[in-house]
Amino acid sequence: MKQKFPISIQHLILAFCFLFSCKEDLVLEEFQIEPGFSLDRVAAEPLIKDPVDLEFNELGDALVLEMPGYPFEDQQSRILVLKDRNKDGVYDDRIVFIENLQLANSFMPYKKGVLVAAPPYLLFVRDENQDYIPEKVDTLMGGFSTGNLQHNYNALTFGLDNWIYAANGGNDGKPFWWGEPDSQLDLRGQDFRFNLETKTLERLGESSGGFGLAMDDVGRLFETHNLEHISHLVFPDRYIKGLQTLKNHTLKNISDHEENGLARIFPIGEQESRVNHPEQSGYFSGACGITYYGGGSLGVEYENTIWVADVVLNLIHVDKIKSNGSAFSASRVLEKRDFLASSDRSFRPVNMNLGPDGSMYVVDMYRKVIEHPEWIPDEIEKTLDLEAGKDQGRIYKISKKNVNIPFDLDQLKSQEGLVKSLNHSNQWVRKTAHRLLIDQVLNEETIKELNNKLVAGNDFAKLHALWILNAKKKLDEEALLRALQDPSRDIRETALLLAEQELDTHLNLAEAVLTRLSDPDGRVRMQAALSISTIGIERLSELKQDVLVGIKNAITLLPYDDWNIAAYTLAAGPFAPELLSTLLANPPTQIPEQFLSSLALAAGKNENDAKSVLQALVSADIHMSVKQQIIKHLSLGLGQVNGNALEPYIWPLEKSGDPGLISELAQLRSKLNLGTSPEFFKISVAALTTVNDRSKSEIFRLQQLSIIELLPYEVKSDALFQCLRNTEPLKLQENALRQLSKYNEKEIGEKIVEIWNELSPQTRRYASDLLLYVETHHDALLTGLENGIINIGEMNFDLERRRTLLWWTENEDTKRRAEKLFTDSGVTNRQEAIDQMKPALALNGSVLDGAKVFENICANCHVFGKTGNEVGPVLTEIGRKSKETNLHDILDPNAGVDTKYINHRLETSDGVVHLGIVSNETDKNITIKKPGGESVTIYKSNVKEFRSLGTSLMMEGLENSMTLQEMADLLAFLQSGV
Repeated sequence: MKQKFPISIQHLILAFCFLFSCKEDLVLEEFQIEPGFSLDRVAAEPLIKDPVDLEFNELGDALVLEMPGYPFEDQQSRILVLKDRNKDGVYDDRIVFIENLQLANSFMPYKKGVLVAAPPYLLFVRDENQDYIPEKVDTLMGGFSTGNLQHNYNALTFGLDNWIYAANGGNDGKPFWWGEPDSQLDLRGQDFRFNLETKTLERLGESSGGFGLAMDDVGRLFETHNLEHISHLVFPDRYIKGLQTLKNHTLKNISDHEENGLARIFPIGEQESRVNHPEQSGYFSGACGITYYGGGSLGVEYENTIWVADVVLNLIHVDKIKSNGSAFSASRVLEKRDFLASSDRSFRPVNMNLGPDGSMYVVDMYRKVIEHPEWIPDEIEKTLDLEAGKDQGRIYKISKKNVNIPFDLDQLKSQEGLVKSLNHSNQWVRKTAHRLLIDQVLNEETIKELNNKLVAGNDFAKLHALWILNAKKKLDEEALLRALQDPSRDIRETALLLAEQELDTHLNLAEAVLTRLSDPDGRVRMQAALSISTIGIERLSELKQDVLVGIKNAITLLPYDDWNIAAYTLAAGPFAPELLSTLLANPPTQIPEQFLSSLALAAGKNENDAKSVLQALVSADIHMSVKQQIIKHLSLGLGQVNGNALEPYIWPLEKSGDPGLISELAQLRSKLNLGTSPEFFKISVAALTTVNDRSKSEIFRLQQLSIIELLPYEVKSDALFQCLRNTEPLKLQENALRQLSKYNEKEIGEKIVEIWNELSPQTRRYASDLLLYVETHHDALLTGLENGIINIGEMNFDLERRRTLLWWTENEDTKRRAEKLFTDSGVTNRQEAIDQMKPALALNGSVLDGAKVFENICANCHVFGKTGNEVGPVLTEIGRKSKETNLHDILDPNAGVDTKYINHRLETSDGVVHLGIVSNETDKNITIKKPGGESVTIYKSNVKEFRSLGTSLMMEGLENSMTLQEMADLLAFLQSGV
């Protein structure tokens, strides 16, 4: 007989289930997600703790990497397998797959097992039976650096080209194949990739230094790091081969929604005080976990998107990726809000991944404090529990409501099913099928079907089939030639990459690649040039004329950008000097100056090439300023050449009489250790007086300033300081400061402090850097601060700038003096006033009453919503900062003030005095905005005196005009966002 519970017990069980359900709903109420989408918590403590990575294997199981050792390195990482035994969509069981993984932070499925990034090692955990009982752990590599755990190498990612990619993380290292210490590769700040089949390891290009890599459907890489939330590696470093281009590196910030170098994001709920950099509140500062979404189930608007988490502000931001010439641009999908945000300050989305069902899965480490202690000021660190949350962690699933695109995992069990899966809309399905096919010996029928995909498959299938057939050495020339002319830009770009290994031996392919220099797509043209740059010198010599003509036509007849210019220069290779000389002898009408400069940078590697360029420049029918740029870049790229041998080729150019060209040639002479020419001596003596001649044009005076750059400091110091007068053109002031920053004379800092209040607002920013970052001037800077000549708020003393004086100098006297001015935790001038008002933080404030306080006290100079006058900063979004930070800013406005809001005094020639902030400054006039919003514009020719008052326009002492309750009301109003 079936046992029945008494009715009271049944009610208790139902009540318990109801309460549990309500608790779950309450948790999810702390989240704001875009309408039409579901957020489900599929795993949580005690099942998992401290998760940092999540992967789904071909069995459909979720594997989670736990990292309890963050940030103290006191416990080792481990990988769990999560199971949903009752099939309700929530994981309810786990298997401990592997423990003792050092401080591993990333892993990926590989063959029958997983690869694990466990600095200083790369490990392979073998599980041949796939029973989650590892047979063996192999150490494949060593030599990765360990240090700040946020910066260890990470983000193991399987590429379509069958290489494995990884992010540097910032700690660098010199990895080597285990047992082969001589094979080490110095990462030098670059990301890297490796091929385990061929035991090949190579640098990729400039690393963002962050946590995560995103790879789109074609294999292009996107990166993230803290402030710079999305960058694109336009092309890898392997094409550059140590050569110079006009671009220092090929990592490009592609965000199109920056404000003063930061991207705005939109956290929800009341914000906590930032433990560092309060000025970054409301902007990306903890970007990580960058992930490409190509899952096919969230709607077309979310295809080809990049998702980036911010662990500091507890949200996930989504950008749409669009072509932008040879690179891409990233545009926010949502305006004034983010896709997912939480008011739970312990929500720490460190990573994301795509699932077999096309959903996006979010890895929440769930920590009270996520910042590494290295970047938490000591005084603040003492008040924090850095262990809080170490017994917690969650996984969330994001899916579209009422959309279910199931995938039958059984398709991954046969080669026929794997090939069919290459057509799937879900990137996880395609890449998993790709990886499994690579690991197998393919039968004839599978090879045939893959070739059929090249003709009849969708673009996804074509991409995968091309790479798989290539890896199996079954990709024939005919198929590759056909792919080079495919209607899809992505297929053509991929075909160019695949063709590279055959260009030296297959003339037809090389010629077909050359035709892509005239491709309608700018990125394909760039890749064609890069692929040409890989051709060996013998074959390249045969194709030289076709290559040079193709490059010339591409740069003169088709649109180009900086990346095309770099690629065309690399394609010219050893013939860059010849191409430059040819273009100088008969310059096309549309030739871009940047391309000539780029070729010049590559044209001075040997003496004969440098001679030919100098000789061609003498009679070249181009503007003198262009000749000047060519000389500048020729000089920058010079190899070990004999200066005496080049001097006869320099003389004819110096006879031109053009001051700019002669000046640039003087720089070339200096690099070649040649004596000063009479022509330069003559113009430099004249420049000392004409640089300060205010009757001359700004362009002329800037030219004179560049001429005197080679003169000794003692000869030109008076002229440079005269350029710093606030009535001088801003560019002149900026360039004079740039020259002064190259010298260590102590008097420079002393003079700058002496004239500090007379410097223009923009110039003061450069001057503050000179005083802070040239150690010789620390004494002058500290004296200026101690004597009140420099307002401490004008120095923008963020955490790193404070530590320049507190930590990172060996001068103990500097440290002692700095400690009297500020601490590692911040700058506070009015601690007593802040302490007096602090009880207001604990009071309940009225938004309605706070609006009245704002109107009475703040609206004269600030705008909030539609109320007030815009003189100081607009406060409409000030709620992104915590109440505590806002209290500090209100009561201590001079502790840290944007220099554009410093109060200034301007007196006109007829004795009229104006007080206010400088809202605009040009070389001809100054606009002063006064309290109340009135603006007045004064011609500089009518200025008698113009000086900074060194303080914020916002007055101190506002606490005397408010009660504690009124301050609480004002803070509530500012937090309201209404």
